[in-house]
Amino acid sequence: MEGNYSTKKNYRENFYDLNISGNKSIVQEAERLGFAGVSLTYNFDDYNSEISKEYDELKYESNIIIRKCLEINCKNPEELKKKVRRSRKKADIVMVRGGDNSINRAACEERNVDILSQPYRNRRDSGMNHVLAKKAAENDVAVEINLSSFLKTNLRYRHRIVSQFRHIMALKRKYGFSVIITSGARSSYDQRKPMDIFALSNCFDMTENESFEALSIIPQHIIDRNDNRNNFVLDGVRTVVEL
Repeated sequence: MEGNYSTKKNYRENFYDLNISGNKSIVQEAERLGFAGVSLTYNFDDYNSEISKEYDELKYESNIIIRKCLEINCKNPEELKKKVRRSRKKADIVMVRGGDNSINRAACEERNVDILSQPYRNRRDSGMNHVLAKKAAENDVAVEINLSSFLKTNLRYRHRIVSQFRHIMALKRKYGFSVIITSGARSSYDQRKPMDIFALSNCFDMTENESFEALSIIPQHIIDRNDNRNNFVLDGVRTVVEL
């Protein structure tokens, strides 16, 4: 999805962090920092009725938009497809943990995946290439730039993370797939104000427009798309209720 910075006035203060831990203090801190909404990320394999109840309570008590994200960790593309189908019934947002070549590609080829998380995980390269970039654009799969990858990495290796982020952005500019920025926060100490994230993203050669798109326009698009998912009967065909 392509965004335009001229639309910023329509999204003022609508910043979203689509990958934080399902923790009350983190949700409260996100609100204090100025986020309009967050997505609470749970591991698909650990998700159960007790966690579902905790999520419902957090959502009820919160003053900001809350969505549920299930992160899928899998060994092969076949397992990915099975877990994605099951996740779609339980979650608002489906995220696939990247890193492995075959998983990165399978995620980019799957329209029911919303986010490919950290395709560069445990790699020397970005985990993305022109083939995956085209697939991600075709299937509206957003690629995640997770700030915890940068902030929690040893100083000796941060240059590699910066290089990976810059390569992702170079591919994004050429092929037009979506990129989102998340904190990956597992405690309130991992969180940053949106304006601080804007400043940090300069290190990754992101323009102000690209940073805004990754923090506001694309996350809101993901939320809106999934809120309306039940109204779509085919790709591009939506049911309309007459009043």
